[in-house]
Amino acid sequence: MQPGRERQLVTAAILLGSFLAALEATAVASAVPTAVGQLGGVSHYSWVFSAYLLTSTTTVPLFGKLADLFGRKRIYQVSVAFFLLGSALSGLSRTFTQLVLFRAIQGLGAGGVQPVALTITGDIYNLEERGQIQGIFSGVWALSSLLGPLLGGLITDALSWRWIFFINIPFGLLSAWLLQVWLREETPRRQHKLDILGTVSLTSAVTLVLLALLEGPNIWGWGDIRTLGLLAGSLVCFSVFFWQERRAPEPMLPLDLFRNRLIAVSSAGNTLVGVLLFSLTAYVPMLAQGVLGGTAVDAGTILAPILIGWPIASTIAGRLLLRVGYRTMALAGGVLIVAGSGVLAFTGAGTGRLQVMISMMIVGLGLGFTSMPYLLGVQNAVPWQRRGVATSSVQFFSCIGGAVAVAALGALLNSRLEAEAGPGVSADAMLDPVLRAHLAPATLHHLTGALFHGLQGVFVALAILGAATLLVATLFPHGSPRSLTHLDNKRMAGEAGAPLIG
Repeated sequence: MQPGRERQLVTAAILLGSFLAALEATAVASAVPTAVGQLGGVSHYSWVFSAYLLTSTTTVPLFGKLADLFGRKRIYQVSVAFFLLGSALSGLSRTFTQLVLFRAIQGLGAGGVQPVALTITGDIYNLEERGQIQGIFSGVWALSSLLGPLLGGLITDALSWRWIFFINIPFGLLSAWLLQVWLREETPRRQHKLDILGTVSLTSAVTLVLLALLEGPNIWGWGDIRTLGLLAGSLVCFSVFFWQERRAPEPMLPLDLFRNRLIAVSSAGNTLVGVLLFSLTAYVPMLAQGVLGGTAVDAGTILAPILIGWPIASTIAGRLLLRVGYRTMALAGGVLIVAGSGVLAFTGAGTGRLQVMISMMIVGLGLGFTSMPYLLGVQNAVPWQRRGVATSSVQFFSCIGGAVAVAALGALLNSRLEAEAGPGVSADAMLDPVLRAHLAPATLHHLTGALFHGLQGVFVALAILGAATLLVATLFPHGSPRSLTHLDNKRMAGEAGAPLIG
């Protein structure tokens, strides 16, 4: 696809998809505390995020492979359909269990939308253009990230948290229509052999880990045979997955990709990026609403800086990447992440919103600088026919890190909360401003202190993981972006736009 009107309209479609994803990450995050407070289940709070991350994580490599086999357009449309169905059903949820189930359906679609959109970007723009176009995408993400928390909070307070899920639908439909009309591709005819066993074994492994982390410590205890059985079952499923990936003719996650040091380090880095992004998105709004006593608008506003800082840094990184190199950019991001997560870890009982928002901005800038080399470096390091699965692997490790971290930190939060508040004491009312207003002052003070004690442990753990991002960045291979680019991509570097099908 050469530069022109068609490429502009395809880009617009993908930008709308990114706008949709940003609204999901921001508006929904500011509404979840109120939703959980009304439906009940604060002890299972992290399931609302983990169910979404579980399905979006385990399907990312499959959708990436399907995009390579059947074409980008078809798989993107299927992904959007699942995402919008899950969004509509989530808005109609009547119980906490329904919300978790429908969030899982929403995540199933998200597992395809983002990686396929990024793959299409890699297809229609060449090496020199990719950094600049990622900067434009980051600008759109910044706009939607700025509007998302405020819009989410306003809609939740004025109407209902249910409408947060419905706002995804018009953007998703428009994006799908534009891509359907204007993206032209000629998918090569070939025999396909999907890696069903790999997908099922990976999904089972991650599900069992999440069950062990979310339910085991609070219901049975770490030493109980049922918790140990879940962990053992997960280990068996992971063993089956790795065995299958070595023998499958078309594996969902080709293990030979990770012989490339750049891809291996990028995968580790993206795991930590996902840990920080999804964990902060899940637990910082809880601090704002449950400890600082804010509304849904406050919960969204306090999170906004991380979602503004990220695209600002990504825009700068996109323009400077070819000059300063992948490794330098990753190191700069790691330093900022360490600083920002350290500020959050030292929050105290008297901490105001300003300190939390400053830490979110610093972490957001760090994530923006760090994530750009980990994405573009991987896309440029593989030929066209493997770009889909390589791009999806980046998303996979980010999501798997987020899914497991949110669950593990949820277990840490619950254990510290119970130890401070006492067994059987529920903190549901802390997340609903209406219920909170009816608490006795002594009860309010006790629950606020207990919830803060739980969250403080979460933030200290995230600061330690933030330090690990800097360590991983030091392992990134030396060399200029051009020297780390695959030969096929170098040959297209002088073209105005890379062809959709190589």
